[in-house]
Amino acid sequence: MSPPNLDHFSVVLVDTVQPGNIGSAARALGNMGLRRLKLVNPRQLLSSECLKMAGSAAEIVTGAETYSSLQDAVAHDGVVVGTTSSRDRQPKRRFYTPAEIAPILLEYGPSNQIALVFGSEKRGLRDAELALCHFLVTIPADPDYPVLNLAQSVMILCYEVFSRTAATAEEKKPFELAPNQQREEMFEHLERTLLRIGFLSESNPGHIMNSIRTFLGKADLTARDIQIVRGILAQMEWFAQKGHRLPPEKVRKP
Repeated sequence: MSPPNLDHFSVVLVDTVQPGNIGSAARALGNMGLRRLKLVNPRQLLSSECLKMAGSAAEIVTGAETYSSLQDAVAHDGVVVGTTSSRDRQPKRRFYTPAEIAPILLEYGPSNQIALVFGSEKRGLRDAELALCHFLVTIPADPDYPVLNLAQSVMILCYEVFSRTAATAEEKKPFELAPNQQREEMFEHLERTLLRIGFLSESNPGHIMNSIRTFLGKADLTARDIQIVRGILAQMEWFAQKGHRLPPEKVRKP
C-alpha cells in the first residue's frame, strides 16, 4: 500500500508551553505522513529538548510556520478542526470523535486545505479560538483520567486521518472551499450590516453572532457562496442607506 498524500493537512499548535511537546507532536506528524506544522505563539521552539523529542522528524520542526494568532494561522484553510475537552463545555455544538471526523474530512479531498488545531497543554483552546473552527473534536478517555498529553492527542487524530485515507481507494469529486480569511471577512461584514439595520444589539452583538457563526460557519461554504452572501449584505446596506427613500418601482440593485 502506497502512503496517502496528506500535503493538504496541517497541524496547528496554539500557545505550546513545553518545547518537548512540539518535538513529540512533530514526530507524531512524521509517523502519520503529515509534514506541515504551524505554531501560534510557542514559548520556545528550537531547543535541544524539542529537537531531541522530534527525532528524525526534526525537519518538520525547523520548517514549521509561526504566527501571532490562530486567525492568521488558518486564514487560508478551508476546513478548520479544533480539539477540545467536552467535560466543562455546554453542548451547543456537536463534538466529533477522531473516528467520526476522519471520513468527513476525506470528503473534502486534497483540493481543500485542512487544519487540525490543538490548544495549550494548560488550558486548551479559548472560546474565541474554538469559534474559528468548523468542527470540534474530543477524544474519549476514562473519566477518572481524561487528560491526554498533547502529542498523544496529535497522534490519535493524525492516525485516524492517515488510516482512513490510506484505506480509501474511491475517487471523490473535488470542490474547493473558501479559505477561512474570506469567511471571517464575511462575518465582519455581516455583523456591520446587522448592526446598521438594527438586528443586532450594539451593547452585545456577540450573543447572536455566535449563533450565526455556528450555522453559517459550516465547512461547506465555497468562495461563490460567500460572494453571494456578501452581495446580499451590500444590497441591504445600500437599501438601508438610501434605497428605502425611493418608490418601490425604482428600488433596484445599484
